[in-house]
Amino acid sequence: MNSISDAPSPGGGGLFRGIYNKMDTATTMIERLLFFICAIAIAVAMILTAVDVFLRYGFSSPLGWSFDFVMLYLMPAAYYLAFSHGMRIGAHLSVDFFADNFPKRLMRIVYPVLMMVAAVLVVVIGWLIADEAMTSFEAGETLLGSVRWPTWPTGAVISGSFLVLSVRLVLIAWHAAFLEE
Repeated sequence: MNSISDAPSPGGGGLFRGIYNKMDTATTMIERLLFFICAIAIAVAMILTAVDVFLRYGFSSPLGWSFDFVMLYLMPAAYYLAFSHGMRIGAHLSVDFFADNFPKRLMRIVYPVLMMVAAVLVVVIGWLIADEAMTSFEAGETLLGSVRWPTWPTGAVISGSFLVLSVRLVLIAWHAAFLEE
């Protein structure tokens, strides 16, 4: 019930299916791009950390800026940008006991409702984070340290990933409610 995008869809649905397929395809493309950026962020974080360690212990001359850069930008990107992709492929934690033991008719009603509630909560959280990022941008807030890194990009990355996740949750609810047999 969780991994729906890469599998062929069952019959029926008409207009719902056409709209769903277009939205799902667009969202999947965005998720793949975000996942690619996530992978790059992890690779860059690993390389910067290795170089920093090598310079620190080999030459007693560490990169003074790398820790803040990795923690402020790369780690949030590596963590949050993969959320929606994980939801699409079913890599998140779920309680299969309930899904397996509830009657299928009840799950067809309950599961989409739960996904929509989750989507609303994710939108609210994303909106609040976006508002804080905008406030940070307007105030010109920076991280205190050897380099004054702006703090707003972190909130922008997190809120953007939450927006994509909320769309994925709506698509999962839509599929479960209207397109599953």
